[in-house]
Amino acid sequence: MSVNGLKWAAILSFIIAMAVLLVGGYYALDKMPPYPGKVVDSTGKALFGKDDIMAGQQVYQRYGLMDHGSVWGHGSQRGPEFSALTLHVIGQAAADAIAQKEFSKPYNQLSDVEKKIVTLRTADEIKTNRYDPGKDTLTLTANQTGALEKVEQFWEKTFKEGDKRYGFLPNTVKSPEDRRQIARFFYWTAWAASTNRPDSIYTYTNNWPPDASVGNVPSTEAYIWSLAGILGLLIMLGLFIFCVHYFGIWYGEARGAPLAEKLIEMPLTPSQYRAAKYFLIVILLFLLQTSFGGLLAHYTIHPASFWVQFVADLIPYSWAKSWHLQLAIFWIATTWVASAIYLAPILGGVEPKGQGALVNLLFVAILIVALGSLIGQVAGVYGLLGDWWFWLGHQGWEYLELGKFWQILLFVGLIAWLLIVYRPISHHLKLKHNDEFTSLIMFYVLSAITVVLFFGFGLLFGKETHLTLADYWRWFVVHIWVESIFEFFGVAVISLLLVAMGLATARGALIVAYFTASIVFLSGIIGTAHHYFWYGGPSFWLAWGSIFSSMEPVPLLGLVTRALMEYRSIRQKGGDFPYKWPLYFLVASSFWNFLGAGVFGFLINLPIVNYYEHGTYLTMNHGHAALFGTYGMISIALLLFSWRGLVDKAHWSDGTLKLSFWGFNIGLGMLTLGTLFPVGVIQAWASFQHGLWAARSADFFERPDVVFLGTMRIVPDLTIICLGVLPMLYFLFRTYPHLKPVLIQEGESVWKRIGVEL
Repeated sequence: MSVNGLKWAAILSFIIAMAVLLVGGYYALDKMPPYPGKVVDSTGKALFGKDDIMAGQQVYQRYGLMDHGSVWGHGSQRGPEFSALTLHVIGQAAADAIAQKEFSKPYNQLSDVEKKIVTLRTADEIKTNRYDPGKDTLTLTANQTGALEKVEQFWEKTFKEGDKRYGFLPNTVKSPEDRRQIARFFYWTAWAASTNRPDSIYTYTNNWPPDASVGNVPSTEAYIWSLAGILGLLIMLGLFIFCVHYFGIWYGEARGAPLAEKLIEMPLTPSQYRAAKYFLIVILLFLLQTSFGGLLAHYTIHPASFWVQFVADLIPYSWAKSWHLQLAIFWIATTWVASAIYLAPILGGVEPKGQGALVNLLFVAILIVALGSLIGQVAGVYGLLGDWWFWLGHQGWEYLELGKFWQILLFVGLIAWLLIVYRPISHHLKLKHNDEFTSLIMFYVLSAITVVLFFGFGLLFGKETHLTLADYWRWFVVHIWVESIFEFFGVAVISLLLVAMGLATARGALIVAYFTASIVFLSGIIGTAHHYFWYGGPSFWLAWGSIFSSMEPVPLLGLVTRALMEYRSIRQKGGDFPYKWPLYFLVASSFWNFLGAGVFGFLINLPIVNYYEHGTYLTMNHGHAALFGTYGMISIALLLFSWRGLVDKAHWSDGTLKLSFWGFNIGLGMLTLGTLFPVGVIQAWASFQHGLWAARSADFFERPDVVFLGTMRIVPDLTIICLGVLPMLYFLFRTYPHLKPVLIQEGESVWKRIGVEL
């Protein structure tokens, strides 16, 4: 297959995948769970309305509770699953009321046969849809009205007095009115999760969460489309293997005179010199992020407590979780920004006038956004910002915690980054070389543009957006970024680095890039639908999500195979190859991409598995291996590649990097396979047996086996921090005073300096 043919295959894959997701979203608009304009009891007395539900949703967001627990499975995995727990409270209250009426005694005193009768009647009453769309009114039975009172009392007590077993501090939610509103919001989420859609036999959330006591069991579609997902994986795998062998899709022989050796000797441009300080910020953010990860691990076993109790009293779980996620995004994104700034003059061949000043200006802007958003999140969690919480505080969405104002500034900053990087690269593109290396640069530029573009989808919802619709757009950022666009950008970066280091030809790298992008777009973009299974979307997402998300491991299989080829190339170069450790981190990234995103992802994506696993530690295991393992490792590879060209070679030492490499990888291996994965399996088993409310209860986390595994997390956490992050920090700060001199001036040809023609 020609390079041009593969290019068009990638373009068509992107267009088709986006069309499927956008058209599906359009048709899902009128199938979302309704916010009833009025909720009344059986006598017609008004209980609450849409304004109360929306106000409660905003309380949930304002206090960052998606980073303490979850609704419909999306959010933090340690705290309660608010919708599942609320549904269980409703089911218990209704069952007790029915038992008293039918048998004149509470439910727990009934015989087994009597319990089965009451359970069936409870499920039938809860699943009957009494919402009248014409009147926009939801009518509750007497038992449901009584359950509403129980729900309000439960959450009033929890959020006022705190609950140490779940990590809630006293006055987590400040005012009685806010506590009442959030209880009504949770009640609505439980109603949508347990009430059948009109003219249907499954609920608005496709019968999720699992809880047989209220009749929530897997739908027929969950079984059927799981089988279709396995079939899709096998078909795609067969096509992938055929194309690889038939078209000879790999890199081919390496080019003769590698650019890598010349970059070691090359003096710096002003913008490259100024980019170095970005990497110091990266490692400091990384240290802070992993430290908060360790604190979260401690909170898992010892909620609301710490060796120094002042820390636990000051930092609630939601603060720690928010910063842990945001800092991960910040340090990874900053690495990509800085490495692109370093590469730009090399790829473009010239240092534009004023480039160094723009790099400094962008650095200040990044610091302002990072510090402002992190401080704002804390103020939001503490309820200190009043009506400004959405703009300056905690926006309330996992991975998009930063306030909307900071989010807009970050988007503008990313656009500015694109323009800054494009200035030198445009010099190369204006020469209109019709060669594969120029095409590879264009591939890289387009991948960077999509990274910025898809972050913009996070701006398409506000604080009064329907919960289901907001999450639809949120996953455009969270999932498509990670499973598709980051893959696209990652392939572009890896391809450029391999060519620069003499390990691949431009043509070979371009063929692999287009081929991989074609599959990544189809599987990663349409596969986003598997996040919509249980979040108030229609059942057709089960079909799209199960089939295409099952295909996601296929391109990752190709990436890990490619990584092994890269490893062989490194070995062939010998021990003196100057970019050995950047390449080892690329190999590690490909490995964790396959294991974390591919294997661990496939393990939880099939609907029938996801039905019981959703909202458990198996999801967290997938997230850690995919985000840190894949994008963390590739970010470190970019950092070290750039740093190798920034630092005088006389002061470079591989010993510290070797320690850091194995500290990261051994630590992550112990973290995932040794702690998160086994806890996730135990938790999914509990969800299958008793329901998700039980699998997420404090009783579960206090089980001896779970406590032991959680306590053992101190080993991988300390390994990552002490043997991974700290050696890398020491290495960067030790070598920073030994940057190469700035001898290439603005307007001067970089290519002539390094003696190459590109």
